[in-house]
Amino acid sequence: MLSGAILALDVGATNVRAAVVGPDGTIDVRRTARTPTGQAGDAVVSFILDLLRQARDEYAASGGRDAIAVGICAPGPLDAATGTLIEPPNLGGDWRGLALGPAIGDGLRLPWALDRDTVGTILGEWHFGAGRGSTDLVYLTISTGVGGAVVTDGRLLLGPDGVAGELGHMTVDMDGPLCGCGAPGHVEAFASGVAIARAGRSAVRDGSAGEPLKAMAESAGVDRITAEDVSRAADLGDRAAGVILAGARRAVAFAVVSLVNVFAPDVVMLGGGITRAWGEHLLAPTRSAVAEQAFRIQADRVRVIAAALGDDGGLAGAVPLVAARLPHLDTRERPTT
Repeated sequence: MLSGAILALDVGATNVRAAVVGPDGTIDVRRTARTPTGQAGDAVVSFILDLLRQARDEYAASGGRDAIAVGICAPGPLDAATGTLIEPPNLGGDWRGLALGPAIGDGLRLPWALDRDTVGTILGEWHFGAGRGSTDLVYLTISTGVGGAVVTDGRLLLGPDGVAGELGHMTVDMDGPLCGCGAPGHVEAFASGVAIARAGRSAVRDGSAGEPLKAMAESAGVDRITAEDVSRAADLGDRAAGVILAGARRAVAFAVVSLVNVFAPDVVMLGGGITRAWGEHLLAPTRSAVAEQAFRIQADRVRVIAAALGDDGGLAGAVPLVAARLPHLDTRERPTT
């Protein structure tokens, strides 16, 4: 077990979360703010350090001891060894090449460990959430972007360069729309919040949108249509919005069938804001697709479930991340990553 609490940072395309987390994954103090996607690198680091210091100072004021390390989860692709973000497609150019780990560690004077947000979440779910007891686990997050991570035979799958598991960039349609990474037909290009909003705006512009989407565009402006707006329009009977959502769910289902066939997991967990919003409207068709299309041995064994920790998955996962990457801080048998 770690000898003390850690500071945890979870950087998402929409929100940044900072917290103090105990060795058992319990979150004692947290702070949340909108992700500063339009700021330069030094301003981003200053913003994040301020958020972490707020959490640290509140914890100290309540009698908590000093944190022993900082665990950082951020969108990939990234270089976990150097703590550098490479080219996160949903964060903009100011984040590319940002050496976030060293900057945060130096600013807080703490040792640091950094990996993809989905790696942090699968570690959190594996140790403290819905993945406990599983040796073969796939996590897919459907949110602003689409990402994932894999545990196979009790080991986190990282690959020789530490970047394996970019599940959001599986191709589900070779002739599909361009993903934010520039390639066509990825599941992220259909099912992410960014993609759903983009498709809703396109429907308004090309005249295929129904009255609900048109009304939203007239009220707020076409460029302000969000994935939530598209979902609300579908609930109001907008056929174009319904087609967009059906395509997103189909893309997720197709991706999960492939993941089940390839990795033969015990569990596939779906998480992220869109999964939480859609619930069984996403999980049920995905289970049906697996039952109908996946290979029988894999389909009979796998459970397709919702992640349990919600937005706290990456924060809780910072604990096993730190324990694995900074073994001198860990006094127990370390988790295998």
